[in-house]
Amino acid sequence: MIYLAGWMASFLCRCCWPVSEYLFERSRLVAAPPELMAQFFQDGVAWFRLNPEWEVLTLKKDANECTLKVRYERSEVEAEYRIASADFSETGGIVELKGDSPRSITLNWNRQDDKLTRLDYHEGFAEQPEIGRVAELNLWIDAAGGYLTLAARSDRKARLGRWLLDRFWLRMSPMSRRISLIIVGMEALALLLFIAILLIYKFFG
Repeated sequence: MIYLAGWMASFLCRCCWPVSEYLFERSRLVAAPPELMAQFFQDGVAWFRLNPEWEVLTLKKDANECTLKVRYERSEVEAEYRIASADFSETGGIVELKGDSPRSITLNWNRQDDKLTRLDYHEGFAEQPEIGRVAELNLWIDAAGGYLTLAARSDRKARLGRWLLDRFWLRMSPMSRRISLIIVGMEALALLLFIAILLIYKFFG
């Protein structure tokens, strides 16, 4: 959901501090404990690579600094960020990406019951985001929720699925992922068509 946020700030606040005009918010339930969420977002490796709006070129982490270099898919613009803040408590935290196009993302989570945790995403923009970017933000949150759900499970299928994601899927660019999905979809459609032809030949041939 996107709505105007600047009107809530007073004139004095507008003069002293920059105010984001548009606020994107999204909530979803995730079948994972809060402790796993804190670890997932604190590490950041899988989370940044799950973002469909950019390709992660480099992600360097050391004791003093963490830098992230990406290429935005639609604009093909490269951006380098310094992750200035990524400290999370038991209920969430803020990710500050400092660079040419700085971003500030607030993440909160609250346990709903024994299995589900509510994840809240907030990010402000100076201009209204395009429909395509809003769709990518929603996909990013859904992808993070799916990854966390898989990581919270301990069965063999879940471990295999996570290994495949980490080993192959997260190393692909968003464009390569879309092409892979199209190829898989076309192959599945061809298989269904072949089965349909066999059934028609068997019963009506």
